[in-house]
Amino acid sequence: MEKKHSLRTYVLTRFFFFILIVSAIEYVFGGLINGIIIPAIINTTKQDLGIHINGSDGLFSIAFVLAATWVMNKILPIFKVSPVAINALLERLALKNGFSGNDLEAAREVLTAFSEDPKLKVKLVLAVLVIAVVLMLPYIVGGIIFSVSVAREIRIREKEKEDARIKEEKRRYLMISNIVHDLKTPMTTVHGYAQALNDGVVPKEKQPEYLQAIMAKSDRMNDVVVMLLDYVKLDSEGFTIKPEKIDVCELVRSCCAFSYTDIETAGDEIEIDIPERVININADSKQLTRVVTNLITNAIRHTDTGTTIKVSVTSESETNAMDVKIIVADTDKAIEEKLAGQIFEPFFTSDESRATSSGTGLGLPLSRRICEMHGYKLKLVQKPELLRYQLGEEYQKAFVITTD
Repeated sequence: MEKKHSLRTYVLTRFFFFILIVSAIEYVFGGLINGIIIPAIINTTKQDLGIHINGSDGLFSIAFVLAATWVMNKILPIFKVSPVAINALLERLALKNGFSGNDLEAAREVLTAFSEDPKLKVKLVLAVLVIAVVLMLPYIVGGIIFSVSVAREIRIREKEKEDARIKEEKRRYLMISNIVHDLKTPMTTVHGYAQALNDGVVPKEKQPEYLQAIMAKSDRMNDVVVMLLDYVKLDSEGFTIKPEKIDVCELVRSCCAFSYTDIETAGDEIEIDIPERVININADSKQLTRVVTNLITNAIRHTDTGTTIKVSVTSESETNAMDVKIIVADTDKAIEEKLAGQIFEPFFTSDESRATSSGTGLGLPLSRRICEMHGYKLKLVQKPELLRYQLGEEYQKAFVITTD
């Protein structure tokens, strides 16, 4: 899934995008106003004096001065104050800001024509209103589109958040159901065998077999409880890893040695490709050992007998340990695409019946969480993408830990 930016980033990006678009449209509209509308207004005065209004700002200045002059001529006489001085001031304001050019007399004639002809006044008012609407229209439309797009994005994100909450609730309910299933099945077996032994219905020669089954089922329940506690502990507040400088090559060799007997018992083979040199990384030795061991154990449990398991450590740089890759690959069949995206989900197993599952379904989620706490990545890689790791044509899938 594509990672989304934060809502703040989305809003700011949209805002500046719309400002850019609106400014461009405003520039075009300004050219039309200055090139068509304002010259047409000058022509209506029938003053062919080569006078130019100083753009839309100049037109607004002229309209303001004419309106202010009219108001002052009506109000000041009431207070027995002569409006001559104010009119002169307003006229200078109009001549200075409304017209371009140095021909003040010609500009004054145009201004007088506007002030004395009622029809021109009406045309001027209409022109000012039209220009104001034209200039404001891009901002109004842009603001509406911006608001609608942001509101739609908020609704989408709220729905995604709600869907994620519902999905998380379902996942938790499924987790509880799986915990109950994984504990109830062996408990039922243990209870049945114990009841049979207690009732004395088991022949003496069969009793060791029943006791062995009880121990195996008890171990199974213990594994589920321990893995569940570890998984919950990693998400609890206050839990932190304790990174230190360690030789990753030596750590992976130790994991291979620890798992060697299990690999032989399962009838599998192991191929080890670890450099002889020291590659130091900062990691929690105990937790990273758990991850590598989990991946090897996963390869043992979920592959057919006779599978070759390859464990390798690579680093492209002799001096930089930030590009280290720890790879656990096998020659067994690839995981189906519809299942590949679920294997890191808690309690997920590929077995049709969980009662026959040889794993708890927590090993991979636990391993990925530990890697994330280190700032590492754990991913499943299958053919054809696996070919770029140059492990060999026979290998079908691999779990890869990257430290970069």
